[in-house]
Formats: sequence, C-alpha cells, structure tokens
Amino acid sequence: MKLHMKRKYLIFFITIVAIVVVFFIAYRISKKPVEETGKLEKQPVEVSVQSIAQSASLMHKIEYPATIVGDQEVKVTAKSAGTAQEVNFDLGDKVSANATLVKIDNTGNNLEIGDEGFRSAQIQQAELAVEQAEEVLEVAKKTYKKLWNAYQAQKKNSDLTKTVTKAQLIAAEGEVEIAEVQLENAKVGLKGDLDDHLVTSPISGYITSKSVSEGDSIASAQEIATISKTSKIKIQFFVDQEQLQFVSEGMPVSVTLNKGETLSFTVENVSPVADESTKRFLIEAFPEEPDPAKFISGTIVTVSFSVTIEPRQAGNLILPISAITIGQNENYVFVAENNKAKKIIVQIMRIDGRRAEIKADLPINASIIVSGNKLVSEGEEIKIKQ
Repeated sequence: MKLHMKRKYLIFFITIVAIVVVFFIAYRISKKPVEETGKLEKQPVEVSVQSIAQSASLMHKIEYPATIVGDQEVKVTAKSAGTAQEVNFDLGDKVSANATLVKIDNTGNNLEIGDEGFRSAQIQQAELAVEQAEEVLEVAKKTYKKLWNAYQAQKKNSDLTKTVTKAQLIAAEGEVEIAEVQLENAKVGLKGDLDDHLVTSPISGYITSKSVSEGDSIASAQEIATISKTSKIKIQFFVDQEQLQFVSEGMPVSVTLNKGETLSFTVENVSPVADESTKRFLIEAFPEEPDPAKFISGTIVTVSFSVTIEPRQAGNLILPISAITIGQNENYVFVAENNKAKKIIVQIMRIDGRRAEIKADLPINASIIVSGNKLVSEGEEIKIKQ
C-alpha cells in the first residue's frame, strides 16, 4: 500500500515538474522575439534635398498634345446629291490637282446609262441639250451654205433669178452664230453637271481625312475628304492663359513623334485671342527641317518646352507643393541640419498648380527636404540621398 502511494506521489511530482518546464520554455520563446526586436535600431529616413539657390527659381517642363497640319489644307465637299459609285482614294494617299476622287451618280434599275456613263437624269438631259444644239447648228450651217452658194451663183450669172438676197444671207449667218452660242452654253451646262458629279482634288497633297465609301448616299455640301499640301507643315496646339506668358514668337519647342523621335520646331504664330469655346490660345510652330515623310497631317504629337518660374517677390522661394506641410494653424517645411530633420515655419504667398511661392527665414546654406518630408518628424534622424 505504501509502495503504491509513493509511486502516485512520484508520478504527480514528475508531472508538475514537466508542466513547469514546458511553461518556462514557452515563456522564454515568447520573450525572445521581444527582446531581439528591442535590440533593433530604427533606421534613418531617406530624403532628398535642394539648396536655397535651387529654390530661388523653378525649371518647369510643360507638355501639350499638338496636331500636325498642312500649311495649306482644303476640305472637299460634294456639289450634288446621289450615290458614291466610285471612290478613287484612301486615307494617306497622295493625289494630284484635278484628280477625280469620287463619282456621284443616281441608282435604279429603270435608269439607263447615258453617253457620259452616268444614270443621272440631270446629266442625261444636259447631254440631250448638247445633242439638240449640235443638230440645230448643223442645220443652220447647211442652210447658210446653201444660201451662200446660191447668192454667189447669182453674182456670177446675171441671167439667174435673184432668189437669195443679201439680207437673207446675213440672217442665215446670224442663225449659225446663235446656234454656236447655244451649243457652247449646252456644253458648259453639261460640263458643270459633270463637275458636280465628279468630285476632284483642288490641290496636290495628301488625304488626311476620308468621309465617304463606295455605295454611300451623298448629300449636297457633304464633306468628302480633307487634302493637305504637306510641302510645308506646321503643328497647332492650345495653351491656357496661365502658360501664355511663357510662349513667344521665335522660341524653340520640342516635338515628340509617335515613334519617340524628337525634333526641333520654332513658334511663329501666337494667337492674341482665346478660342470662344475652350478659352485657350492657338499656337503654331514650324519645323526647322521640314520632312514630309515624317510628318503626316492629322497625326497627334507631343509638344514640350521648359520655362523658368521665379518668385514675384525677391527673396521668396519656389517649392513643389508636396514639400510643404499645410496645417490649420501653421505651414512648414523640414530642412536637413546635422543629419536630422528640423521644422521651419513658412508663409505661403501663392499657389500655382503644383508649385508654391513661400516666404521663410532660412540661412543661405539651408538644405530643404523636398522628398521624404512626409515620413519625418522634428529632430528625427535622416539620410540624404546622393
């Protein structure tokens, strides 16, 4: 019995010891990360700085979308209604002056093709008018010739009966002249109708817009195409009034094409009046080295130029707005001093987009933190990016 009790106490004791050991080990394990974490030192915050001299003005790059256009550009419109039976051009094609672009005609199974290859009743009536005028002229010429021959025979032979008078001959000649005028008018009318139904290019150049396809119904005065004479091209872009002060005639600008190539242009025209709808000002610039192969009219490119923004009041600084902490009671920046961040109260004089003009009492050798400033606090250690 006593032996049995001793065994029970021994087992109980061993169990208690085991539990204590387990709790002790767990406690050491749980405390170890805390102790190790406590040994880690906080790393300095990396920041970027700029000097007072760099903050005295700000170089700013301005970019705008621009459109390449021909210096001479013509919009071609239809002069008559009908159906586009033939379309002889495509976008980007080079066309010559007077080239036929579109043939406009009427359609219908009951419409026969006329002498000029058109079904248009208007053209066919003009063709008929020409044919009738030609017949009238032919008759007038034959009548005049007959009278002229008879009149000359009477003059040579006085025995012949005077059947033709001078007045009759003059009248017959007048009929010929009238018939010739009528034929000419009929031909002009036919040519006008044909011109109305045959849309031609008024200049040589490149097709920069196409508004019609074969089989389309065409209305009178409808736009057919835009043709640009690309021997001299330019770019057009619009600027806000805020940036207008930085643009002047003769200034260089850079134009980046879609393929990434950058070319030099020069501003030649600055509109003094803003567009009524956008309230922006039109700027035109021309390339220093025109190359029609590179410049396709209608293409969108990027124009850019750099401007220097200076404070309105001497002694003030120009900083990115992100470098300034704006609060309800105070506005401040941080400067780097002895590898620590130091808070400096500033007065914001004006905000212009992403920039601000500030007034601050700073030494000439101060380094203003312009990046990473939102991650630091007063007196915190910093590391300046090289």
